[in-house]
Amino acid sequence: MKHMNSTLKGMTLLSLFTLGGCVAMDKAPETPPATLAELKNELSLSEQRLQTNLMQQQKQLIQHQSDLIAQLTNDLKRMKQTVSKVDGKLDNLPGAEPKPVVIPTAKCPSPAQGHALDGKLLVGEAEWLWVDAANDAFQARVDTGATTSSISAQDITIFERNGKNWVRFYLSHQDMDDRIQIEAPLVRHVRVRQASADELDRRPVVRLAVRLGDMTEKAEFTLKDRSDMTFPVLLGREFLKDIAVVDVAREYIQPKPQLKDVK
Repeated sequence: MKHMNSTLKGMTLLSLFTLGGCVAMDKAPETPPATLAELKNELSLSEQRLQTNLMQQQKQLIQHQSDLIAQLTNDLKRMKQTVSKVDGKLDNLPGAEPKPVVIPTAKCPSPAQGHALDGKLLVGEAEWLWVDAANDAFQARVDTGATTSSISAQDITIFERNGKNWVRFYLSHQDMDDRIQIEAPLVRHVRVRQASADELDRRPVVRLAVRLGDMTEKAEFTLKDRSDMTFPVLLGREFLKDIAVVDVAREYIQPKPQLKDVK
């Protein structure tokens, strides 16, 4: 029995030694540390590679600069040739200065009396307006802020004549001694908002032949009692558009029309 136990112990120790030897054989061999000479050699090789790359880049840059200089040189040469051609053409031009062109005064006429340079009628803030239906001239205020024109009217009556609507009214003003009866076809009615009132004022519109300066027109007027105003007639933008230029610093630029002037 004792002999058997000894044999088992020996076999166990032999197995342990065998396993230990196998484990030791399976381990990878360790790499020895680099020597100082090897490190210096690797550093020298890296420095050589870096210098080689720098030299290649420097050569490429120098080549690019050379190409650019050559291109600029060619462009400058062509520019010099072009300038030389232009100078040659300038040298062939006649040396005498061109004579000034004198425009006859007949081609540059001065504007007519009471007209602007573009031929439009020149009017001030107030003008005389001839009304054919009244056979007289009246003072008119020129107001570019008003759209429509207006004429003073009292006792306005709408009536029918030959199947059409007509208007009869009396033109009256504080400076007039007598009222003037006028009859004219009714064009339409318009609604006008007074500056001093919120409600719209419905007014009839008539078309009257008038004369301002040397210009004769048929213009539309709304009918309103203006007896308490300074001017019996107001001329708005619709009348002035495309035919007159307003100089608000002046008054009565156009002469007062007379009956003999009206044709």
